[in-house]
Amino acid sequence: MEDAPTIQSPALSYMIIQTLIVAFVVSYIGSIPPGTINVSVMQLAMLKKRRAAFFFALAASVIEFAYAGITVQFHIFLDSNEQISFYFQIITSIALIGLGISNIFSKSDSSSVKVDTKITGRHGFLRGVILGLLNPMTIPFWLAITTYLENDGLVNVDGLGFWMYLIGLSSGTFCLLLTVNALGSKFTRIADNSFLVHKVPGIILMGLGIYFLSKLVLI
Repeated sequence: MEDAPTIQSPALSYMIIQTLIVAFVVSYIGSIPPGTINVSVMQLAMLKKRRAAFFFALAASVIEFAYAGITVQFHIFLDSNEQISFYFQIITSIALIGLGISNIFSKSDSSSVKVDTKITGRHGFLRGVILGLLNPMTIPFWLAITTYLENDGLVNVDGLGFWMYLIGLSSGTFCLLLTVNALGSKFTRIADNSFLVHKVPGIILMGLGIYFLSKLVLI
């Protein structure tokens, strides 16, 4: 006799959709500060190499998906050990505060990133893979963010939620890079706006870290 199909409750379905949306929004906004990936896409677009920029963005998003998967699995492992999880959450809170302070005082802009813009067509995909792999700092960043989001009930990374979270993160990055490709030189105004790309995210990250740490201390 076959087992009856599992029917997801409305609450679980809502949480899965919320996980996808929250991951997408956080990833889209988190990808705005100028870095090698988005500035490379911008410069390729300015050189009218939009096809190469598209494949570059696609490759970078695929690597983001892989790195996010490693991050969430590590988060789940830590969360399964209550004692380790508690101390790691403290470290995560401090890391968020540190990232916030670093962002606030950052001086980077679109001109501070040097990229190779000689690539054409589908060669952009290979270049995107290489630069994506050389950007492992996304792991500690998403580890801190994932810990906060799940502990505050904003996402669920169990079961199907795991895949929705990864899809949300990678698609958020991809859509931001497509936006950069469409804007071209106009993205420079955003990338060089220190208040928008450094101060605001820095204040938000620092605020999240302080809020998260205060919850742990007051438990």
